[in-house]
Amino acid sequence: MHKRHRGSDIGEKQLPAHWAQGSFIELVIKPASNEEHIKIETAVAYSLRPESMGTRFLEMVADDKNRLSQVILSLLVGQSLHPNLLA
Repeated sequence: MHKRHRGSDIGEKQLPAHWAQGSFIELVIKPASNEEHIKIETAVAYSLRPESMGTRFLEMVADDKNRLSQVILSLLVGQSLHPNLLA
């Protein structure tokens, strides 16, 4: 059985050493706006580096999934309005 970690375990600059590929994670995303937090009930770490992590979201309620899609869309639209930020 895999141990489940909370996203609040993540430090500002480096991932906790006890996290490993295949770890199950519960994440809470705090959008920059004053919107409600978005909760990913279950994610799995599939790529870990000292300062970044690749995750696959496995379980989240439909409302949170829709709100996450809107946050990502707004970020993409913001980048297309300011293409010099990507250079």
